Amino acid sequence: MERRDAIRYTAFFMGATLSASAITSILEGCKVDTSETWMPTHFSSGETDFISELGETILPKTKTPGAKDAMVERFIDTCRPLRFTAEVNDKFKKNLHTLMEQAKTDLGKDFMKATPEARLEWVNTLEKTSFEAVKAQPDMPEEEKPFYLELKMNILGGYFLSEIVAKEYFAFDPVPGRYDPCIPYEEVGKAWAII
Repeated sequence: MERRDAIRYTAFFMGATLSASAITSILEGCKVDTSETWMPTHFSSGETDFISELGETILPKTKTPGAKDAMVERFIDTCRPLRFTAEVNDKFKKNLHTLMEQAKTDLGKDFMKATPEARLEWVNTLEKTSFEAVKAQPDMPEEEKPFYLELKMNILGGYFLSEIVAKEYFAFDPVPGRYDPCIPYEEVGKAWAII
């Protein structure tokens, strides 16, 4: 299975488990500052760098845009303070720091200083253990699920809602045409995005 297909299936299956706040954020979208002078307002530079590099490890640039192209760290920095309470965001930041420290311990160095191969191996291990934990306890409460899954959900949300992905990955038509509810996928060519 291609990595992009795996991400697509993961995004599809995670859609069923999205929280109401995440769905609202995704549906309403957030305007992300794409300027060269952007500075994070909610997270520190170190935190956004980690999110950016982790996102690029999960969604590397291939024939389609990568997470850095989609500016997922900016999306998360912009949307989280708007959609979640200060208490929820503080817990998110605490868990983010724990994950950053886990990466440093497991890799023997800062995540950003590790080789792309080492990062990918670490993410694959983290992914496997996270999904195994949920599979072992399917009725696990949302707040007890591995933090990596929440962060990945945020990264995927930022990725699939970005303008560059909507225009380059999905078919894009800013003015929708007629409504055809049952068209064979082969006629459409690829999934459609609305920005």
